[in-house]
Amino acid sequence: MKKEDLLSLVAYFLMIAIALIVGLVILRPLFAEMTLPLNPYLFVILAIVIGLFVNVLFLEIGHVLGALIGKYKITSFNVLWMCIYKDKGKWHFGFKNFDGLVGETRVAPKSDKANPKPYVLFPILFFVIELALTTTFYVLAQQNIASEALVILGLGGVIFLALGAMIAVYNLFPARLDSMNDGYRLVLFSKPINIKAFNELMRVEEMQLEGKEIQSIPFFEEITDFTASLNLSYVYECLSKKEYQEAEEKIDLIIINPKAISTSTYNRLVAQKLYIQLMTKPIEEAKKYYETLSDSLKRFISNDVSMESVRAYVLIAGLIEESKGEVQYVNSRKQKALKRAISSRAEAEKQLYKEALNKVLEAHPDWDLSHD
Repeated sequence: MKKEDLLSLVAYFLMIAIALIVGLVILRPLFAEMTLPLNPYLFVILAIVIGLFVNVLFLEIGHVLGALIGKYKITSFNVLWMCIYKDKGKWHFGFKNFDGLVGETRVAPKSDKANPKPYVLFPILFFVIELALTTTFYVLAQQNIASEALVILGLGGVIFLALGAMIAVYNLFPARLDSMNDGYRLVLFSKPINIKAFNELMRVEEMQLEGKEIQSIPFFEEITDFTASLNLSYVYECLSKKEYQEAEEKIDLIIINPKAISTSTYNRLVAQKLYIQLMTKPIEEAKKYYETLSDSLKRFISNDVSMESVRAYVLIAGLIEESKGEVQYVNSRKQKALKRAISSRAEAEKQLYKEALNKVLEAHPDWDLSHD
């Protein structure tokens, strides 16, 4: 089990514990004491639905305000897959995936002096305000149980606060989980190099989304999750120019110390290297490299729904395993993986996957593989 998966389980356990404590210790006795004007089960369902949306909205508004104070501009605002995003200078609305538990706000720096710390700290302020309001309503409801309005506000406030606390536990967990969270960002932002890498990464992504030509992407020798992400943008530029040797050399520099980056980041970089090997080298040479990988890493690449792993695995299935059925299976997962890709890399990933599939078809011209 990957380290971030184990830590994610710890975070989810704490979230479930909060839900159980609030439900069994606080809400159940209150429902027995107070009379509601509507069915208690219906009330709880409505409070959870509304409370979840409001908490996520406040979380992302906190990100927006913190980003503006930190001198960033907003490029997308995603709440439970409902996304307002900027594309080629115009704002659009659509349903998009995100890297987070319940939403994501993406930004771009206005200058080199942009500070991302308010961006990750401001959601805490909104949670503190929610804590104060819901506690007040709860106290008033206990003192005035004859008032239906206060009873509803008090009980609803408890549910709202429980949801907010569950989201806060995940969002402020000081480690890399199964998605990027503010607690982990705060840990990384304690090092100036990560702030510099984050700003550069956001700048590059914005230029890619706007369809602008990127003159240069710096390559960081010191490797962290943020510098690795930026360095990966450099790798993509090399791949788009068919500079495979340069791309592989840079990947080797990033993965030289696996402990410096998260397990998923490391595994996907190995998948990138494997993709290059299978695209450019004799199959026997690429196969030797593949056989040096651990069984757990091979399983990761075969099961991971990311474009890095999917396009590597379609080559593994077609050129090493020579399994038409497995290639068709991977091919069917491509769209799902593409939706999870960073928007700025989507077009590049489409082209890279198409080239990988064409490589398989060259080796097996009799295979009928539908693709776009």
